[in-house]
Amino acid sequence: MERKMNIWKRLFGGGQQAGGQQPQPDQYSEKDNRGTRQETESQATSYWVARNARQKSNPFALYVFDQEPNARNALLELDCMHLAGDSGKIICTETLIFGYYRRKDDGKYEAIVCGDDLSHEFYETVRTSFAKHGGVKRNEQEPEIAKKPQPPSTQGDPKQIEFFKEDRRRQMGHEMVYRIHKGPDAACAKAFLEQNPVTKPLYYIVVETPDGNYCRDKDGIFKE
Repeated sequence: MERKMNIWKRLFGGGQQAGGQQPQPDQYSEKDNRGTRQETESQATSYWVARNARQKSNPFALYVFDQEPNARNALLELDCMHLAGDSGKIICTETLIFGYYRRKDDGKYEAIVCGDDLSHEFYETVRTSFAKHGGVKRNEQEPEIAKKPQPPSTQGDPKQIEFFKEDRRRQMGHEMVYRIHKGPDAACAKAFLEQNPVTKPLYYIVVETPDGNYCRDKDGIFKE
């Protein structure tokens, strides 16, 4: 049931630096993105609705910026955020929810970093960067201090992932395909998902591990 709620939420879903300088793309591309990007207010609203329905509280930092370059640069200052050379968009090399978007009511910009894998140390780094670039806190939830950070996905062995089964389900007239796998840990799951991009809508790769379920759809990698 929890997996269905996590995946269902995903169905509904370029600026310049200060001084006019355009940020230069890093040696990364969209295929290196392991996070789930929020780039519109509607995507953010859908996430919060689904989050509240699940009654699950992921740690997060949500700040408001007057100008787009400030929000963009606050994210790009974080070690796991990079500018993709092929799309010009920000990507995240960790399994986090991230991004910024313009609010319709006042034209200001909200930036967020969120997720189960948000360690307390990185949470403090995010808050420092957001404040440094002029962000004002809208809301936040501190991670548990004792939470251990996940091992880097580069240490995982994708060959340790085994296919389990394929499920097909219909929701509101749409067929959703789940390719379900099993793996020994989060690192192997992330490494496997990195090698298997998804381009089709309503198609999900799921890796069940003792560390939780890691998934990928057309928008990126996320943890249930």
